[in-house]
Amino acid sequence: MKTLYALTIAALIGFAAPVAHADDAAPTKPQSARTQAAANTPATQAVPVKVSQQEKMKLCAKQASGKKGAERKTFMKDCLSKKA
Repeated sequence: MKTLYALTIAALIGFAAPVAHADDAAPTKPQSARTQAAANTPATQAVPVKVSQQEKMKLCAKQASGKKGAERKTFMKDCLSKKA
């Protein structure tokens, strides 16, 4: 009975191993012109990324380094009010 179990497990491993490696070795086909054109539609090209307020603060503060007082205050106001 142990021999039957051992043979069954060996057979399953023997069948599963080539299948698992077949996906890794498969060459990728080049995209057709139609697929590439569909991938470059305006809807997929420029998707605006929403930046959180905290990230805006970090970016604007980094850009405002070296400015002081009213100059920094106006710069930060303008920078934070811009759309991403």
